[in-house]
Amino acid sequence: MEPQLPTIKNVFVNETDDDDPPALSSQALAALKEFLEEQRQSLANHETAENGEGTLEPESEVALVTEDWRLSQFWYDPETARTLSQEVLSLCSHSNYKVACIACPTLYAYLKKIDPNISVQLLEYDKRFEQYGSDFTFYDYNQPEDLPLELKHTYQVVIADPPYL
Repeated sequence: MEPQLPTIKNVFVNETDDDDPPALSSQALAALKEFLEEQRQSLANHETAENGEGTLEPESEVALVTEDWRLSQFWYDPETARTLSQEVLSLCSHSNYKVACIACPTLYAYLKKIDPNISVQLLEYDKRFEQYGSDFTFYDYNQPEDLPLELKHTYQVVIADPPYL
């Protein structure tokens, strides 16, 4: 015996709703096109930022993984990243301060590009940044005190830029 579908009664269907295919508004379409172009440009920049040895070219932008809007990730533009980096470096210039970058991988990357010897730790939720090796620590800002013991009370400079949710 075949199962029977329930009967739905008193349902009003507007015949004109099905005539037109779904469409985005002009504003939504423009925003989508802008997003897709940014993604394409980001991928193109990432591919051209590395030379044959896998190191950054001197004048290239810092290569990061692609922004993930599902994680509310928005990387700093180059001017902002350079300005923040210079400020952090000026704070560390007369001491061997350790720096923690919480949810700001762009700053981490620029700091390492400008001064590869700086002691900086990236605390980040996105595990794609494990590519930074021991400089990466998985961190969920929803559990701010859930840190490895060796990281507690270690940093003199802390920059935090948690995602806007």
